[in-house]
Amino acid sequence: MTAKKPRSRRVVKPSSQEDLISKFQSGEGVSKKSQQMLDDLKQRDKSKESNVHDDPLFKTSSEIDRVLVDYIQPQSDNPRYLPVKFAKRDDADSIASLTNCVVCEKGLIENRLDKNNPRYDAVDAEIEEIKGLAETLKHSELVHPIAVWRKNMSDYAIVAGHRRYYAIRYLYGGLIKIKVKIYAEKPKNINVLRHIENFSRNDLTLPDALNSYSNAVTELESIEGEKLSKSRASVVTSYLGIGRTTFYRYDKLYEYREFVMPLLENRIVESLRGLYEEIIKAEQEGREEVEKYLGSILSQEKFHKYLQVPVVKKVGRTKQFISLPRVKVDNVFAIKRLLTEDVTQLELGIDWNSVDFNDPVMLEKALKELFKSLSK
Repeated sequence: MTAKKPRSRRVVKPSSQEDLISKFQSGEGVSKKSQQMLDDLKQRDKSKESNVHDDPLFKTSSEIDRVLVDYIQPQSDNPRYLPVKFAKRDDADSIASLTNCVVCEKGLIENRLDKNNPRYDAVDAEIEEIKGLAETLKHSELVHPIAVWRKNMSDYAIVAGHRRYYAIRYLYGGLIKIKVKIYAEKPKNINVLRHIENFSRNDLTLPDALNSYSNAVTELESIEGEKLSKSRASVVTSYLGIGRTTFYRYDKLYEYREFVMPLLENRIVESLRGLYEEIIKAEQEGREEVEKYLGSILSQEKFHKYLQVPVVKKVGRTKQFISLPRVKVDNVFAIKRLLTEDVTQLELGIDWNSVDFNDPVMLEKALKELFKSLSK
């Protein structure tokens, strides 16, 4: 019996990836329907205009390059600015002569402001944060470069990154080149960029936070005035990346910023939410009432809640009884405090000097606020 010859097998050499791509591009091995679809996609992409960089955030050209730290300049209108002074010469006497400022030189960052300066404590806290950042930079590179814009070849104004700048100067001094993002000109939306950079940080002081928001919104009003007039909340929240609740609170304080800023700078008010709620109450009586209320807080140098002026009703039956607020049975602690403590001496946010005890309506409102505060 004749043995069968083994069947010969022809091994096809697999095509390389380059060959497959070449065949696909040339149309070889592709159905007419697929080829037509591919041609349509190419034609569509060729004619389609990109909308990616139409946003004002990207209208100013920028590049990454290295710049000498001494050429980089902090900006006093930035919420992260520290009132720094730099020594003219790198010697102990020159550095020691710097007063009423923040000193930031290699190996030294120090708060030399007068202790009566309203920013003294905030600057102290900021310096501690900068020292912590400097420790981190010892062991890792700067992930986000400092953003600057070029005034000239030896003057680069900081757009964002003040804390990083101070940390680097504290570590290495001014005679070192670092990688920065350079805008060819001053960005049109520089305050928006700063706000996005700074507002998310928890350690931003209240006046700095409101100031940052005010600068950003003022800038938006010049850039997107027409859109803001039609849909203010949508435009601001979209640009600044904040929620609606935050927007309404800050925008109301921004509306009265002339009166609010002194209260924040002098630490008379320490809760933006609390102040916002009282402004809303006062606003029911008109803008003048709000301004009067805010002015009274500043003159007394003490925050107090707004007690609405009683509405003069038509002549009728005279009120004979004062209605006490209803208190839940599981909240008798408020009654105990009322009976055992001198509530007029407690810091409850009620200005007892302005309460007319002969006015039953105002007295009822004061009692309502009192029970609410005692229940907390």
